[in-house]
This record gives sequence, structure tokens and C-alpha cells, in this order.
Amino acid sequence: MKITRKDEKNSIVELTVVFDKAEFAKAEETALRKIATTVKVDGFRKGHIPEAVVRQKVGEGAIKQEAIDLAISQGYMEALQKEKLNPLAQPEVSIEKMDPLEFKISVQVYPEVKLGKIDTSKVKITASKVTKKEIDEQIDMICNQSAEKSPVTRKAKKGDTAVIDFDGKNADGETQPGMKSSGHPLELGAGAFIPGFEEEVIGMKKDEEKTFPITFPKDYQSTDIAGKEFFFTVTVKDVLEKTLPKFDDAFAAKITGDDKKTADDLKEEIKGHLKKNKDDKKYAEAQKELFELIGENTTAEIPPIFIEEEVKGMMDNMKMQGLQQGLPWEKYLEVLKKTEEELKKEMQKDAEKAVLSRLGLQAMIKEDDEITVSEEEIEIEIATELARIDAQAQQRGVKKEEVDAQKASFQKGHDGWAQVENRLNIRKFFDKHLEKKA
Repeated sequence: MKITRKDEKNSIVELTVVFDKAEFAKAEETALRKIATTVKVDGFRKGHIPEAVVRQKVGEGAIKQEAIDLAISQGYMEALQKEKLNPLAQPEVSIEKMDPLEFKISVQVYPEVKLGKIDTSKVKITASKVTKKEIDEQIDMICNQSAEKSPVTRKAKKGDTAVIDFDGKNADGETQPGMKSSGHPLELGAGAFIPGFEEEVIGMKKDEEKTFPITFPKDYQSTDIAGKEFFFTVTVKDVLEKTLPKFDDAFAAKITGDDKKTADDLKEEIKGHLKKNKDDKKYAEAQKELFELIGENTTAEIPPIFIEEEVKGMMDNMKMQGLQQGLPWEKYLEVLKKTEEELKKEMQKDAEKAVLSRLGLQAMIKEDDEITVSEEEIEIEIATELARIDAQAQQRGVKKEEVDAQKASFQKGHDGWAQVENRLNIRKFFDKHLEKKA
């Protein structure tokens, strides 16, 4: 068998495989034996049919086609081993000649990655500091969450919670979707409603009714409503005054469930949480900076499939963001004033940068002998993953067969195991190259 290789653009390799007559004759013999195990002929036991009878039964064309298929499969596997190729997708095969058998295999392979000089020490994480103001703001928030609310007969003022019924209508007097509610608690001054709405409620008393116009902002997420005027009728069902608790030892013991916890202890815990959040944020920012630095110093012929997958992931994230804002994809595109194809085109450059960063990162991990992940570490991580799958399945009522299939992917040698191993390698890489400061 003769195998020749030609490297094309975008990490595509073209392999030319030639079988001489003797090699193809062996493939035909193998094909005949294989077909003989499946053919049924009256008077003969399956698998014990004479060669001449098999040939007569299925025809020379079927045998030759089976031999070609076997030769292509054998040639492809040997070519991959000889050239040490890592295919990313199913190959494209074209037969060039029949005597001798010659075929070409076009296969997308993992690209050759070249790393430039990457000085990871340029990316640093400075120590986080928590101010007294930030601690006090957190304490105020905790106290607000634990505040007691009691009804009052006076006019509503900023800081109160007004329990209201409201009905929003257009100029024709038609109630609009999403603009009607009963018993809605509205904290005045929190800015949770459309600008101008809370100001209209301030000054109203229990059982008072009022109708007023509200113009929605021009940049409102729903284009059907943005910039338009609607008329709201509001009835105040109750006005609740907020009484904040005193931040003392008794309060600390109450909300933590620990009688020994003091206000100072709780304040230290709050400071610790704030610092951890800041540290985590700085670490994430440093990860992003280092990831981009790697990409800027990495070169490779990126396979189109990598870009397509990256763009798809970016699109999926954008769709999820739209749904979280209550916008179907079509509406979200209207807000952006773009078509899906325009978005995909705009995402190309960012997708290329992300792919280069990922390729460079994987190459650096592969070159670093200090970064290793043990099977025990993978199993511990997988145990956490399986527990999460069980919890989600229980919440959503997923069938046991589906859960078992999902769990099976985390067995050694399967995709889930490889993904967890890769995740741990990446985690160790960043922990090694990013300096954490207390």
C-alpha cells in the first residue's frame, strides 16, 4: 500500500492511498468471507456456503464494492497511524482509479499550533481591599432584608412599601399584556418600576385610586412599548412602614442561628465575603487577560469547524441572555437591529481570537510537565458532577434512563471524563501562572 500526504489550507490533509493488485485481491478475499457469513442459501448452513455459490448468489459487483469499502477503511486507518493524524470529523473519500485501486481521503485534522514568547508574569493580581463604607452598605442591606413592615394610615413616602393594584392601558383604553397586577408590593424609591411610576404613588394613602400617564423609555427592551405612552390606574391597598432592626449581638445571633455569634463576628464574616467576591472577580479578570495574551501570541491555521462551533456558542449565549430578559430571539434581533447572519459575521473576529487562545492554552498545558491530573482528582470532580446531575434530575423529573445515559459519558474513555480532565488541567494552569495574593 502506498500512502502520500498533501497538506491543504485550514488544517485539511489530503491522503492518497494506492492498493496494488495483490493487496486488493486480499481485500476481495476478506470481502467474500464477510459476505458468506450473512448470505442465506437453501440447502446450506449459514457461514458454510461454497465460494462459487456465494459469488453466484450476490454477484461480483457486490463483492468488489465490499472489497473497496474494506480497502478504504484499512487504508484510512493505516494512513492516520503513519502520518500521526488526529481527525476532527468524518473524512471525504473519492475513488480516482480502479486498476490499481487509488482513492483520495480529505480529512480535517487538529491544527499545528505555534506558540510565541508568552510572559505570563505580566499578568498580576493585586491584593483586594474592603472599605468601611462597603461593609456598612452590606450591613444596611442585611438589616433591610430583616426589617419589619407594619401598616400605617398616613401618606406613602420614600422607603415605604405600597401594596397596589395597577392596570396599564393604551390610548384606546385597552389593558396591555404584563401591565396588570393585584396586591403587588412596591418599595418606593427602589427604582424597580418604569421611571416616574413610583413618584406618582408617593403621597397616596390606603384605598386611594389614581390614574396617570407614563411614557416608557425609548431604549426599553420591548420595541412594541418603547417610547410609547400608557395610562395606569393604581389603587393603594396598604402602606407599610419599614422598621430596621438594630445591628447588635442579638441580631447577629438571630440571623446566623448561632447564640455565640456577636455583631463584630458577623461584621468580620461580611468583610470576608466581600473580600472573597473581590478576589474571585480579580482572578476571573486576570484569567481573561492571560487567555487573551496567549491568543495574541499563538498562530495556527484554524479549522472552519472550530470557528463555526465558537460562533454557535456565542449565539447560544446571546439567545439565553435574551430569554432571561423576557425577549424571544426574533424580538432580541429587533432590539439589536441586526439579522442573525449579520451577527454571525460580526462574531467571526472574536471567535477567531477565542479559538487561538484556546489552542494556545492547550498547547502550553501539553508542553508543561508540571501540570498533571491524577485519576483520583478526576473521580472526585466527577462525583460532584454526578451529584449535580442527580439533583437536577430530581427537580425536573427526568427519567432514570436519561440520567443513566448522561452519567455513562463520565466513564473513563468517554467524553465526560475527558472534559473533566481538561477542566482540571486548565484550572491548574491558571493557578500556576496567576499569582494569588491575600
